[in-house]
This record gives sequence, C-alpha cells and structure tokens, in this order.
Amino acid sequence: MKKLVLSAAVVLSLTACLKTKDLPPDERVLVTISFANINTPDSAKTTDTVTATIRVTAPDQCYRFEGIDTRESGTNQFDIQAIGSKPNPALPAVTCEPFPYSKDTTFKFRLQVQGKYTLRYFNGTTLVQADTLIIKN
Repeated sequence: MKKLVLSAAVVLSLTACLKTKDLPPDERVLVTISFANINTPDSAKTTDTVTATIRVTAPDQCYRFEGIDTRESGTNQFDIQAIGSKPNPALPAVTCEPFPYSKDTTFKFRLQVQGKYTLRYFNGTTLVQADTLIIKN
C-alpha cells in the first residue's frame, strides 16, 4: 500500500511540472445572425415533428449558418435566435465577398405536451416575430 501511495505522489509531482501549450485561436467565432423570413405552423399534434421554414441573412459571404439557439423564457414560451459563424477577427483578415449571405433552411422540433406555446424570434435583442403554436393530442 505504501508503494502505491508513493508511486501516485511521484506521478502527481512529475505531471505538475509539465508545460501546457496554449491552444491556437479558433478560426471562426459564433455570432447571432438575422431572421429574414419565418413561417411556423399554427398547430400540430403531440406526436408531430413541427417544421418551421426560415431564411437567415448576414452582412457578407464570410458568414455561415450554424444552427438555432432556443431558450425557454417563460411558461410555454421560447426565445429563438439564429446562430452563425464568421472568421475570427483576432486572426489575419480574410477577404469576403461584399454581398449579403442568405440561407433558406428549416427548424424542426417536438413539443409533447398539449397546450398553447409562444415562439419568439429575435435578431440579436430585437424581437422580430412572435408566433402562437397550439399543440393538440
């Protein structure tokens, strides 16, 4: 038992001396991008996958759509933002095509409890649309 404790102490003391390397900065950083068009159904069943069709936009062609961020903000209420990425400004500058980025996509989700839900879509901190969705059995 003493040998095991002594071995563990030696290993711990040696690993404490190891140098750690700084990780290189990420090539891209996450940012919010804008909703340009949102179409959410009015109702669905608890067994359905709800599909909202959306169009997202960003200032130039260096942006990419990465996904949707959804947060519960109250009883049966969700705040939704579009998440994109762009080149890390801490790295050397990248040349971007100067025309706006646009992508048509879908946002799929399930709500398995019946009730009335409010889906609030935000561009940054600005509310751009609030939809009511009724979930039935």
